[in-house]
Amino acid sequence: MNTKPPGGWPEDLRYITRNIYSKQLNAAEFEKIGVDKNCQPQPPAQKPSKLVKIRQINDPKHPAHGQNGLFAATKLQPKTHIIDYLGYVHPDRESDPSSDYDLKLDKETGVGVDAQRFGTEARMVNDYRGIMNRPNVFFDNRIVGGELRMAIFVAENPIPKGTELCINYGKGFWNARTS
Repeated sequence: MNTKPPGGWPEDLRYITRNIYSKQLNAAEFEKIGVDKNCQPQPPAQKPSKLVKIRQINDPKHPAHGQNGLFAATKLQPKTHIIDYLGYVHPDRESDPSSDYDLKLDKETGVGVDAQRFGTEARMVNDYRGIMNRPNVFFDNRIVGGELRMAIFVAENPIPKGTELCINYGKGFWNARTS
């Protein structure tokens, strides 16, 4: 499926509609994330989300000034699924320590999903620190066509149109950058 990337998508990144799987994943790891080792049939493709827009951060006081952010394209209701976080699904033994876009997909087996080189709009979500008092969205797992995926959902309050979506990257993310 050759889908046109959403507006604001960086030219140097590949936009994907399905996860890309490492050749280093073993049968047990594939099984744990609900994917056939031969990746057949493929889980459903994800189209660009109509719920969000990518925008460059122009406010010099914003912690991500000069980078991209993810914004509500419409009013978003609590607990709404916004978009899946797609990328390179890999075992821990293949993690890239320099990536700021690698999330644990399944902690038990150590499978992660890394959106550093390619992904969806979800990779544009910024941490809430320095932007707002608390996150307005959160990561959670969901099953799509039998496949375990990481996704972004609206937290407990509605998000007005035009508001930046901000998540909690977690203490581990920040501790790794201050050591």
